[in-house]
Amino acid sequence: MSLPPETTPVEEKKKNIKWLQRLKEESWEAELLVSAIAIFGTFQLFGLIEWVTNKYIDLLPVEQYIYGYMIVFLGLLAISILVSMFVIHFVLRAYWIGLVGLNSVFPDYSIEDSVYSKIYTEKILSILPKQQDTIQKVDELCSVIFSSAFTILLIYSYMSLFLSIYMLIYNLLLDYVPSYILLIPLFIISGLLVLQMIFSVIGNLKKYKSNVMVQTWMFKLVKFTSMVTYGPLYRNLLQVSMVFGSNFKKKKSLVYLVLSFFASGIFLTLVKFQDTNIPHLIFPKDHDVNLMYLSYYSDQNPDESFLLTPQIQSDIIMGETVKLFIPVFHHERNYQAATCGEYQEDDSLSNEQERVKSRKFYLDCYNKYHMVTLNGQLLNIDFLKKDHAVSEQFGIVGFIDKEFLKKGENTLVVTKTLGDVKEFTWTIPFYYQPNAQLK
Repeated sequence: MSLPPETTPVEEKKKNIKWLQRLKEESWEAELLVSAIAIFGTFQLFGLIEWVTNKYIDLLPVEQYIYGYMIVFLGLLAISILVSMFVIHFVLRAYWIGLVGLNSVFPDYSIEDSVYSKIYTEKILSILPKQQDTIQKVDELCSVIFSSAFTILLIYSYMSLFLSIYMLIYNLLLDYVPSYILLIPLFIISGLLVLQMIFSVIGNLKKYKSNVMVQTWMFKLVKFTSMVTYGPLYRNLLQVSMVFGSNFKKKKSLVYLVLSFFASGIFLTLVKFQDTNIPHLIFPKDHDVNLMYLSYYSDQNPDESFLLTPQIQSDIIMGETVKLFIPVFHHERNYQAATCGEYQEDDSLSNEQERVKSRKFYLDCYNKYHMVTLNGQLLNIDFLKKDHAVSEQFGIVGFIDKEFLKKGENTLVVTKTLGDVKEFTWTIPFYYQPNAQLK
């Protein structure tokens, strides 16, 4: 029985090169499949951004909304760029398949068999690229788009996770550690990023490209900053960026073309931005007293997944009472002490009695920092705790009897005061028809 011949290192290297080349040539099938799945998956991520935005609105103190805004806006931008790049990749790869199929039938242009005149055909062909060149460029572009898209995904995923954990730790320790100490890591990271930008500009100036000290410090700074901002992924992400950077002069047009795809992602971000609650994190809406917002009325906003405003049942009231729901966010606990004082537990009470006492304390507290007026008259409403039937948000619900209503137009004003930080006011107009019959 003969043993298989041993392979030399050179033969092994050639074998690996052939395998890699064959893999590159056949990778378009996997790319096309992954691209189609990625398009579907990334479109679903817009829903994730909306969910995270609503969670930040609910949980973050108002003073920290700006940090939540930065995370979700950059997330929306990253997802929009990913969607744009995957869609473009899918279209280009389909175009590439068409070119390859066409090239297998017609390997090159033909002047003799042209339906046009020889002079016209030659002039047209002089401005057209070769089929093989187009196939090669489209293939390169598809491969570059794929790597760029997943690099963006990795960068954003890590940084958003890091910032979210940082904010969680910050809020947990804020009552025990001065805020300026908790912000030191953020200042350090920001300082490193600024220094990296400065050194990157200086280090790429012609007069400093041969300066050993400048280039060495730029390398150390980029390495350390990447380790801090990208964590365990820094080698992988630096590898991709260096592939682009080190081949920039050879493939300038390719790099510029990939950068142009970011413009389509930015455009998609601006389109989707207004469909989310992200603007509330930086510019809470001042509601116009003369507008009837759909979010005020449950029958005109039946699918709202997250309420930012109080809500009554309809803009035309035909029943006996007005039902008012006011959402209460988790971050409001941070401001209740200024209005209601701290809750004091009573050790002499049983667990059930303590729970009843606690619930009454916080319900009374909700009443203290929510003010409701109807047609300029202050109302004393006995609110109850309730989860909203559609959005499932926690809130308080109260009922306004018909004796306070006047026939025709009425104006309900709800004010939520969060200590000295922020006051929100909503003016809800509605029409009261006392003689109408409910269906």
